[in-house]
Amino acid sequence: MVKVYVNGVEKNGKILKDVICGEPYIEGSNIVIIKGIKKEVERESKKYRIDTTKGSMIVGITENSKTVEFWNKNYKKFINKNLRWKSISDLAFGPVTIDLEMNNKPEKFKKWDVLLSLSGFDKDEGHLLFVKRDVNEIYGLKNPKIGILIGGKRVLSELTFEDKITSIEPLRESRESIDYITTKDLNMELEEGWKIWTYFECEFEGPSKTVEHALALMDKGYFEIGEHTNTYVADRRLQTLDIDEENLEDRLRGTITVRNTGVGVGKVYIYKEGRTSSPSHTVVGKVIKGMELVDFSESGNISLKSKPERLNAIGMTQRESSELFKKYGINHLMEGDVGDDAIVIEQKPEYTLDILKSKEVITKGISPDKILYIEIFDDKAPNTAWYFRKTTGLTTKSIGKLKVYFKTGDIVMFDKNDKYTSGLLPENTPSGTLEGGYIGVTNMVKRYKGFIGIRLSANDKYGPTGETFEGTNIVGRVVKNEEIIKKLKPKDELYVLEVKKNIG
Repeated sequence: MVKVYVNGVEKNGKILKDVICGEPYIEGSNIVIIKGIKKEVERESKKYRIDTTKGSMIVGITENSKTVEFWNKNYKKFINKNLRWKSISDLAFGPVTIDLEMNNKPEKFKKWDVLLSLSGFDKDEGHLLFVKRDVNEIYGLKNPKIGILIGGKRVLSELTFEDKITSIEPLRESRESIDYITTKDLNMELEEGWKIWTYFECEFEGPSKTVEHALALMDKGYFEIGEHTNTYVADRRLQTLDIDEENLEDRLRGTITVRNTGVGVGKVYIYKEGRTSSPSHTVVGKVIKGMELVDFSESGNISLKSKPERLNAIGMTQRESSELFKKYGINHLMEGDVGDDAIVIEQKPEYTLDILKSKEVITKGISPDKILYIEIFDDKAPNTAWYFRKTTGLTTKSIGKLKVYFKTGDIVMFDKNDKYTSGLLPENTPSGTLEGGYIGVTNMVKRYKGFIGIRLSANDKYGPTGETFEGTNIVGRVVKNEEIIKKLKPKDELYVLEVKKNIG
């Protein structure tokens, strides 16, 4: 038996599975083991403290360029240099001589970027420049950026032409060199003193809708690393879902954000290194324990616990939802079918943080016999399955909803979602005879792409949306309560619940 520390608690055992028993952990997720730590001093500084007559500022070096090489060798030339100019966009100290390759094309720089610049393309008019707002400017040098301002932003706003730089010092920090293992092997033999992490803990605070997005992604108790850099890890499972809230705060180490614009909209990030605030990132929370799992996992899943847990009763029975809200002292009101076994299809407020704030929630239930149970073919039609989930709401909820567009013969057609139809290439198109009860989506081959349909009888020419087979993607099938479909009328709402296999 050896002594180890599991999630900060001392334990004794021989193999890994002995000591993680009872700890928060989802089988198959990463476990990080810290075997030892030693300290090394950085050879090259990544930060500089710049003292002025108004106070100190900290610049973090983020680039790797000839300009940074010049700065590292010549930063002392800026000592005793006065504030040379100050505008709404930037300010600069100088001049000094900078003999580097020039550039006469405008470039984009962000607020708090720190650059070296040349005025009038004169090498004797070199300056240390601080960007005060996003710009598209010519600063005279090729690759002028050296880093970002990470401390002393208040000082920057107070500087006047009487102020100057009084000293510049590199901050060579001690750096921990860590001997670690990332493993899933629960039969690994232990060694004395290992520090073992099976999960990380995070807490959430921010705009309620965007926090709910992150809580929904983590609802199953894990974070899936689909992307990693030295700065962050990201989970892409809910990428492309719209985010329309902002919370502009610095992205400190451990900060959790949701991308709110661009190609990666909907992606959830955890930061391993600090970054300044960005309008494209909504801050929703932070990691408060177990950052080691984030630091040393480059792929796979990492287990987690969230504070608060997600308060979403949709898909639960009324009895189960009462038990959930009771734990948090939430006054629970019910409407619709209020029987113990009724299934919750809606809740108000919708979002966890709003429920905790109001201390009251209303759940609406319906009989399980009024819900259509379906299987979704993620493996055969992944793009269409994602479109179907986004259209129904099954991306973040256990119960989805479809609105009847029209009904004709043995076909029921449901509304489409024009926002997401662009990627509906043909996949899993039928051949031969297609039996009744399958769910189809019209693909891009046809004019009316995106419509969803269910056909109740077999057909060897036309799919569930009435289109020929080449224009039809089969996305799933009905597995229970098919008789509901026969009773539907235009504008009716159909509630659907996904199951992984036929439940009979």
